[in-house]
Amino acid sequence: MHPLTTWLALVGSVWALFALAENHVAPQSRAQITAWLRGQTPHWPATFVAVCDSVFTTPSISVPGFLRAWVALHIAAFLALCLSGVGYPGTSGSVFVVLFLYAPLLMGSLALVNVLPGYVSLLVNRSLLQRLSHRPGRLGVGLVLTSAATLTLALLAWGLGFVVVFVSNQAHLLRRPVTWIVGYVEFVFKSAAGTTSALQEALRLQPVMMPGLAFPSFGLWFYAPCFPLLWVWLYVLSGTLIRYATAWGLLHAPGRAVGLLDIDTRPLHTLGAVATGLVSVVYWTAVLWRR
Repeated sequence: MHPLTTWLALVGSVWALFALAENHVAPQSRAQITAWLRGQTPHWPATFVAVCDSVFTTPSISVPGFLRAWVALHIAAFLALCLSGVGYPGTSGSVFVVLFLYAPLLMGSLALVNVLPGYVSLLVNRSLLQRLSHRPGRLGVGLVLTSAATLTLALLAWGLGFVVVFVSNQAHLLRRPVTWIVGYVEFVFKSAAGTTSALQEALRLQPVMMPGLAFPSFGLWFYAPCFPLLWVWLYVLSGTLIRYATAWGLLHAPGRAVGLLDIDTRPLHTLGAVATGLVSVVYWTAVLWRR
């Protein structure tokens, strides 16, 4: 996949996430976000919980919330697939057509594996941040716990991807030309060296390649549950930059800012603009570094 296309997909998704939250967040929560961005309060976890609930509905466990998480997590997996295509050109798109034709039940099972750990990750991140909103002194410990829980769920999702492929083969649900992937799965299961090698490939989003065909990277199932944590860090880093800009007088005074810089009436649009900038810097730096 072309790097420019992937970049547009990344920044478009980040922007849409913050814009969607802006359209649904309560006025009281919007005022709290503005107060945080202006440095009037140091506590951001409660504002993020409000933003999360505005996108995925309250209560946190609900059918509409699950369906929205389903969409968000599949978008996250698609973005990971795009990034894999940038790193390994020619391996990201057509393979899914083959898999849907020859292993539809496998793809359905992998889609479910993508959603369940990711939804649990979303709930865990929300729950921990809600607790931190009442205990600001333990913010650092809470972020470490949130990161550890997300990493555990990501590893679980990655491992379940292999299990689904193996069970699908045992149930004779795979047809040629995709049965060869079972040999790779058995290699991963046989030794610690195979597992370590597969994990490294997943972290690099490297597809499983054979002559004439490539299976999508198992990193897709690793990174999808990381979506809530990445959203948290984008929110915090973008907000911190805006707070510094406000303190240094780089943003207009209340009531005078316009457009994307108006953190009084559209704070989440401002956060989204800064977040897309951060994503762009990291993405193009990585692309140029690989070349």
